[in-house]
Amino acid sequence: MALVSAASPGVLALNSGTDLNLSLKPIAGGMAGAAYTKPQEISAALFGNPATLTQFKGFNFGLGAAILEPDVDNYQSNNGFTNHSHSLAQNYIAPDFALGAEIAPGFVLGAGVAVDSGLGADYRTQPINAGAGLGLGGAGAGGAATLPLLVELLSFSANLGAAYEVTPDLSLGAALTVGFGLGQFGTSGSTTGLAGLTGDFGGTTSSVHDISIRGSLGATYRLTEDVKLGLSLKTPLQYHYQNVLATTINGHQVYQDVKLEQPFEVTWGAAANVTPNLLLEADVAWKNWSQSSLYKDVYKDQFLAMLGGQYSLGNWQFRTGYSYASKLLRDNPNGTVGGFGGVGTLPLDTGVPGVLDHNDIIKVVQTTLGPVVWEHTATAGLGYAFSPKFRLDAFAAYAFEGSAERSTLALGDYRATGSEWSLGAGANFRF
Repeated sequence: MALVSAASPGVLALNSGTDLNLSLKPIAGGMAGAAYTKPQEISAALFGNPATLTQFKGFNFGLGAAILEPDVDNYQSNNGFTNHSHSLAQNYIAPDFALGAEIAPGFVLGAGVAVDSGLGADYRTQPINAGAGLGLGGAGAGGAATLPLLVELLSFSANLGAAYEVTPDLSLGAALTVGFGLGQFGTSGSTTGLAGLTGDFGGTTSSVHDISIRGSLGATYRLTEDVKLGLSLKTPLQYHYQNVLATTINGHQVYQDVKLEQPFEVTWGAAANVTPNLLLEADVAWKNWSQSSLYKDVYKDQFLAMLGGQYSLGNWQFRTGYSYASKLLRDNPNGTVGGFGGVGTLPLDTGVPGVLDHNDIIKVVQTTLGPVVWEHTATAGLGYAFSPKFRLDAFAAYAFEGSAERSTLALGDYRATGSEWSLGAGANFRF
């Protein structure tokens, strides 16, 4: 099965579900995305807490990009037979652009474009096995049925933000996001081993796109000369993908629609200049996946903790960070995703006593197409200011391997493992 919504994973989001948050920004990326209270670049302010835009007086411009490399594997076992499928969804590039200007005392406008979310997995050449040892006559291990599953979601955001310094201590901000989403969800290529059951079928996915909008609000408050607090929220971003997945469970081919929604999010945090040269920031994000269209069928609400630090030494800046994400996959998923009735000839949310639980197929989907399983990410960054007006920054991040397992009645046991690394760099100008 395959999905795309303007950011594409194999999985493409470090440890924050399918959302990228600020993890791929040239400076914030080196601080594990901890930049919602005192960001060091205009892009992090615009796409994070819009109230922080008032921290960028004058004219600021930033341009960067990052490469994201997921490494996802799925292991299937049943009746003594095993199979290993490696996802070929790799090599993702995330561009990043933003600018901002103080157009009146204390009033700053910003605009920019970035990739904000994505999900991807590709098992076309190493299909997922199901029902090994049951005499299905498929091409998989032990005659298992084979499923060439595919998903890719990409979401690009164009943001327009504004912030006002109400008092020297309090700033308020808002941003409007116009999102452009791309999605695929289904199979690419032919199945085997289903002829004696529901019937084999070929490709079921379509490549579709949609546009949508969301809003964000934020506030920052300077508690002391060296300590600042921040609070922000984002409304959901919903894409409506039409005719994205084909099914023939009703005797004739039907293309099904689905609504996919990036979640409502609340973020809060604090930043402190511990010394004149040392900045520390801690932020927490809560993501309401359990109420988000499609994702709610396989994901649960998630907390993300981000810790970052920056030490300045002359013209150099040295950065490091760590983030932790709570487990995302639901222990007991629903029987379908997004209301789909079926994929190809396979019906969803249908049980066969003693053979198939109503959500067994979605357990397979969890561990193959949506396996955001890593929880711990470590980052490092480096920057150099060539002048007060121009600087270059770079970062590296690694999400340590995580895993998830699901068992079905007759299809088998499924174990997903995944890790991810990213590298990014960018230039920032200030006038």
